[in-house]
Amino acid sequence: MLDFFRQKGLTSIIYGVIIVGMILVFVLGFNPSAGKKLGTVSEACAARVHGSCIEPKAHRAAYRLVFSRGTGGMKQAAASRIVLEGLIERELLVTEAQRLGLTVSEDEITDSIFHGYVLVSLPSDQVQMQQGLGLNDGRVNVGFKDSKTKQFDMKVYERTVKQITGRSPTEFREWQSREILAGKMRDLVRAPVRVAEDEALDRYKVERTTATVNYAVVRRSWLEKYAISSDQKDVDTWSKDKVNLAQIKVPVRHILVKFAGEKPEEKDASKAKAQGIFERVKKGEDFAKLAKEFSEDPGSKDKGGQYPGEMVEQFVEPFKKAVESVKPGELVPNLVETQFGYHIIKRDDATKEDILKAYKQSKSLDLSKQVAAKIAADIKSGKSGEDAVKGAIAQYGIIKAAAPKPEGKPAVAKGDGGADGGAAASADAGPAAPVYTADTDPERPQLNTSSAFNRGGDPIPAISGEASQAVTGFSFSGAKANDVTTDPIRTDDGFLVVQLKELSPATKELFEKERDQYMQALLFAKKAEALGNYTRRMREAAKA
Repeated sequence: MLDFFRQKGLTSIIYGVIIVGMILVFVLGFNPSAGKKLGTVSEACAARVHGSCIEPKAHRAAYRLVFSRGTGGMKQAAASRIVLEGLIERELLVTEAQRLGLTVSEDEITDSIFHGYVLVSLPSDQVQMQQGLGLNDGRVNVGFKDSKTKQFDMKVYERTVKQITGRSPTEFREWQSREILAGKMRDLVRAPVRVAEDEALDRYKVERTTATVNYAVVRRSWLEKYAISSDQKDVDTWSKDKVNLAQIKVPVRHILVKFAGEKPEEKDASKAKAQGIFERVKKGEDFAKLAKEFSEDPGSKDKGGQYPGEMVEQFVEPFKKAVESVKPGELVPNLVETQFGYHIIKRDDATKEDILKAYKQSKSLDLSKQVAAKIAADIKSGKSGEDAVKGAIAQYGIIKAAAPKPEGKPAVAKGDGGADGGAAASADAGPAAPVYTADTDPERPQLNTSSAFNRGGDPIPAISGEASQAVTGFSFSGAKANDVTTDPIRTDDGFLVVQLKELSPATKELFEKERDQYMQALLFAKKAEALGNYTRRMREAAKA
């Protein structure tokens, strides 16, 4: 349960977090009134953890230190919350350190200050962000040095602390004491973590083994242009099937009459109003005009109630089912009730272009899989990838695309249409668009070779995550060079044929060359993981 409060004199985003059964209130604000004295203890704290108060000014000071160079495109509210979560995590670590008897001496605080550090905690799961900000274990190097002598200067120290943190030297030392104590607890958690050489070698082989594949994408869009006949008889036969008609994407129109209220008589009044409009539609009145006059849907009212057909999938189930129940050009024969009110729904008429497009799309999915399977079978039988792809283009690319009309401004004749007029018409007309054939179209199946990739890499650009996983799974699951995928891999626009070209295993000899650097990086990652798991358990325990 999150209880939200508003701090007096502040207008800001407020976040709540539960720690040890106590409510942590996030008051994210930075206006001048934030320093005013407040009425209650809870209002005076940005968060309370185990009885310790994280004051708003401490939160603001930490924010300024961490994001002194900007948030890097992150929203201010998100950045502010990250800083506050870091301070909460610090207090949890301090409590644990105190339980274990860890302490911080005055000399340790003085030494940290003398070296010019200001320590500030960030969440342990934000390692990459800390590295990106140049913060090593939350250390912000301020300096506290005289500009001339380049030595530590007490006056510079006191002045800088006041400017960047808004705290007195005594308050600043207390702050840094808690940061150092939390740091000791982090070190204690990370200290036992080790990396065995065998473990590092196994991990190295997994991460550094790479694969290269040959691949060809059979796109539905290419097949729709060059392989699927648009013979009118075939299209007409297909469009007579009600299931096929539902696939035709035409605009949908509706008129919404919202419920006047929750009472039965109020809903009845709304239904009666909708029924009256419905009767006018059935008598032949213009649907778009009635929608503009009566519809209470602001998203479509001014468009005559119209939404693109592609959007229907996003609508509520009763609306979607009603649309699927009628053919293009038909009116849903009854009012449709949803949580929004009563709908009068009609599908626009389908043009020949709409029907033809839907027809080709319905045929191209199965055909793209068939063509991809044929290419794979030809490669397996001994053909080269290039020859298999060329054969598929020759077999299926049988339709010539119509030449597009040249784009450009309409010709404007001068005078009586003599030579000047002809020259003007020629100059105004833009260059003709290129005319492609099945074997020159950029969308045709083409044999390509990927860059080397590992198990976590991106094998082929511009394919979906699931397709990438399938390619990676095939490449690293025992396949040998020249092996081809058993089944074509589904992509967003067709199917993919993949042939393993080369597998380059990472060897122990290569590992030895990078051993020290790799083991150090792996150890750092494991320590960060251990600390992240530890702090996560602390938070979960605190919530209980």
